[in-house]
Amino acid sequence: MKLACWVISLNPDAENTVKLLGSLQQQGISASLFPAVDGRRAMPALKNGERFNHVLAMIRHRKQLTSGELGCYLSHFRAVRKAYDEGYTHLCVLEDDVVIESDFARVLMALLPNNNLDMVRFMALRLRPRKVIGDIADTGHLLTRPKRGAVGTQSYVLNRTGMKKFLDYAQTIYEPVDKLFDHFWLYNLKVYGVEPHTVYELDHATTIAKSADPSVVGPTLWMRLAYHPVKLWFSVRRHFHLLRYRDEYTPAVKSGKSKAELGRTSRIR
Repeated sequence: MKLACWVISLNPDAENTVKLLGSLQQQGISASLFPAVDGRRAMPALKNGERFNHVLAMIRHRKQLTSGELGCYLSHFRAVRKAYDEGYTHLCVLEDDVVIESDFARVLMALLPNNNLDMVRFMALRLRPRKVIGDIADTGHLLTRPKRGAVGTQSYVLNRTGMKKFLDYAQTIYEPVDKLFDHFWLYNLKVYGVEPHTVYELDHATTIAKSADPSVVGPTLWMRLAYHPVKLWFSVRRHFHLLRYRDEYTPAVKSGKSKAELGRTSRIR
C-alpha cells in the first residue's frame, strides 16, 4: 500500500493547520500540505480536463457555483488527481479546520487493507439510515454504509478505485464537491462511514460563499421548466441504484446513539 495524507489549506501557517499536522505526526501519519485553490476573490481558472456544465448547474441547482465553491471543488479534485497520477493506492484528505480524535490513525490504518471501500468518510454532518457492516478491527468503531449522502468533505480516505471513479465523473463541474460525493449513486462510488466519528470540525463561519454571484444571470424559462423532470430523472437513478445493490444497503436503520455520542461536530443533524 502507498498512502498519501494531505491537509488542504489556503494558509499553511494558520494555528489549526500547524496543530493538525502535528497531531497526525504524533499518531504516526506522515502528512503534508496541499495548497488549496483560492476562490475568495474571483473565479479560479480551469485546467486541462476540467470543464463546466453551466446548463446542468442551472437546471439542477438553479444557479452556478460561487467562486468559493469552485475553489473548494478544485482543491479536492486536484488533490485526488495528483494522488492518482503519482500512483498512490490510498489518499487521505483533511481540510484545515478539523481536529482528529486520538484513535484516528488506528481506524485509518485498519481500513486500508479492505479493497472494497472506495471511500470512507470520517465524519458526517447529516445522520442517515445506514447499514452496519461491522466492527473496525479492535478500535471500538463501526463501519457503516449510508443510503443517502452524509454531507461534508472535512475528512475522508479514497482507495485507487474510488479515486478513478471520482475523477472520471468529477471532471465535469456542475455542483459543489460535497454534493458530488453525496450523489455517489451516479457513478457507483462505494461510500462508507465511521461511527463514532474520528474527526470533528471547529466552530467557525464557513469561508465558502453560499449565495449566488449577483452578476450571473439566473436560469431561463426553459431551464426552470426542465428542473422537475431532471430532478425526477436523478431520483429514478438513485432508486434504481439502491434497488440494484439493495443487499449492500439493507437492513438500514438510524443509529440509536445521540449526536454527541457519534461526534463532536456541532452542526450534526
